[in-house]
Amino acid sequence: MHPMHNLPLQDRVLGPILRRTAEREADRPYLEVDGEVWSFADTYRIVRALSCSFRRLGIGKGDRIAMMLPNGAEFIFTWYACVNIGAVIVPINTTYTGALLDYLLTDSGSRALILSADYLPALADTGAQTRAALEWVGVVGAGVADRPAGPARWLGYEELLAGDGADPEVACTFEDTQAIMYTSGTTGPSKGVVMPNGHFFSSTCTFLRAVNLSRDDVLFTPMPLFHGVASRLGALPCLMMGAKVVIARQFSASRYFQQAAACGATIGQTIFTMQTMLKAQPPGPFDRAHRMTRMFNASYDAGFEERFGVKLVEAYGMTETGLTLYTPFGERREGSCGRIHEDWELNIVDEQGLPVSRGAIGEIALRPKLPSIMMRSYINKPSETLQTFADLWFKTGDYARADEDGYVFFTSRKKERIRRRGENISPYEIESVVISHPAVSDCAAVAVPAAEGEDDVRIVCEVSPASGLRPDELLDWLQGRLPRFMTPRYVDFVAALPRTPNSKVEKYRLMADGIGQTTWDRATGGYVRAPQPVSGTA
Repeated sequence: MHPMHNLPLQDRVLGPILRRTAEREADRPYLEVDGEVWSFADTYRIVRALSCSFRRLGIGKGDRIAMMLPNGAEFIFTWYACVNIGAVIVPINTTYTGALLDYLLTDSGSRALILSADYLPALADTGAQTRAALEWVGVVGAGVADRPAGPARWLGYEELLAGDGADPEVACTFEDTQAIMYTSGTTGPSKGVVMPNGHFFSSTCTFLRAVNLSRDDVLFTPMPLFHGVASRLGALPCLMMGAKVVIARQFSASRYFQQAAACGATIGQTIFTMQTMLKAQPPGPFDRAHRMTRMFNASYDAGFEERFGVKLVEAYGMTETGLTLYTPFGERREGSCGRIHEDWELNIVDEQGLPVSRGAIGEIALRPKLPSIMMRSYINKPSETLQTFADLWFKTGDYARADEDGYVFFTSRKKERIRRRGENISPYEIESVVISHPAVSDCAAVAVPAAEGEDDVRIVCEVSPASGLRPDELLDWLQGRLPRFMTPRYVDFVAALPRTPNSKVEKYRLMADGIGQTTWDRATGGYVRAPQPVSGTA
């Protein structure tokens, strides 16, 4: 096993790793975007310059910098520069706008923001008080002249790159926070996961084992950097091993293997839905005209492996814990996401938290054996944090079974969670936007099962017939107020949502009933069946 596969906890700090790798690898290529290549030495030079600029602007250890950047070198350099001086990054989904963006900036307590000029309109849609709380904003690309009022200072990214001065690296430990990454909830707003350095590198080390990444590999990823796959499981492991990472701006099913061939990739990244989209493409000249030998993270599919000449590698993780279930490279049990890493304890439990019998389905519960290898807390949410660690186990909300050898087989998610286009969606956040419409008194967002384990979004809204509101009008109104992946496909209007005696909406009833006579389908632009008068329940 390579030493980086089991990096000692006290060495899990990015600054020294970046410095040593730059010294050792120097002119070897590290990062490629759109054909432009940066060596390890280039990367370190740019990170040092940004680090100096951030310190000159008053950013210190523990301060939070929000990042709203598309896939590109600027994301990597900004991330490394922040961590190099002990600052905390807050990556933001680039589709967020308005209330959702406002909430993340406020909840995270970000002192500064670095964003692409393309997202200035999204920032303009936030509250004046939120913008005024930003001490400075750095803008990548043209558009500073179109800045909204509020932040105390505006800077072009080129200004930040001109930073110079003494060695900006700040001494950090595995306990220090590296990032606050937001993950969707089911009954409340997105929760900011406070992630120490030890946690970030725990996932990276596990990934190295799962795919056996070496110095000579080239990793290709079209995944968004504001999520963990392309960052923690892409750029960071390549930095540790002295390998090369190639980042695509976005995923293209028709061009994926062509892009992989062009950059000489040996490892590809995907998610389960992308795997399905790739398989659905017509046979093409690049199906085998590439150097890729393995793809992560995808479930076993013999036909896919045969057609594209790759081995599919599967693991299990989540933002709060990182990768915890995996299979060492070269081993596999078909249908399994792996066995528990030796740094973790696993329990499969029933609704009362008691272990189920071997082979029975229960909820995945996890517990770390080492400090700081999972989230520290949900920021500003002490009650939710305590609830998460009830009985001293982290309950994942995912259901699985384990065989006699300890291999785990994922079966399903908790009912209220919605997953679409690779994103976990917070029903609460959809609902909070929908009920801001003056004609909607209440709303419930639920999942409608779609193909290949994905969901479509359905909203059931309490709307008075006297309002005259139509489902298509509501959907038009939601455009720009919700990210595209959150925008509902199905809409139902009801006079009253079904509720418990304590007035809690009974979402299980809405899900059991499914789409019906009053359901509007955005995909077809009409009702699923002929509309009926509004009833008392869905």
